[in-house]
Amino acid sequence: MLMRLGRWLRLAGHDVENPRSMSDVDLIAQAGDRRTLLTRDRSLAELCEREGVRCILIRSSHIDEQLREVRGRGIDLSLNPERCTICNGELLDMGNGRWMCSECGKIYWRGSHWRGIEARLRSLGS
Repeated sequence: MLMRLGRWLRLAGHDVENPRSMSDVDLIAQAGDRRTLLTRDRSLAELCEREGVRCILIRSSHIDEQLREVRGRGIDLSLNPERCTICNGELLDMGNGRWMCSECGKIYWRGSHWRGIEARLRSLGS
């Protein structure tokens, strides 16, 4: 599972689902033509290729390297507060640099942690 990578992609505003306990066939069906499937499973990536489903095979088990891999495949990693990192719900703008998840109610804001996240993403290079 690429749960941690999914959370980082949500920080960048990407709609990311982390389905649990799904068969490869069900994962491919869910991905369909509107999603890109991210996996560390080589056989699943090969099946995606045969089925014409967009897929990125993630080779590393380390989050910084995983982020470099997806960035290298053209996925934008600019911070964009649109998705809840926990549940993938849409974030509602509350004004004053604060957002609330429409699904779970989690509150987000641009604090010192935000600068740390930006610095980490910058450190990955382009």
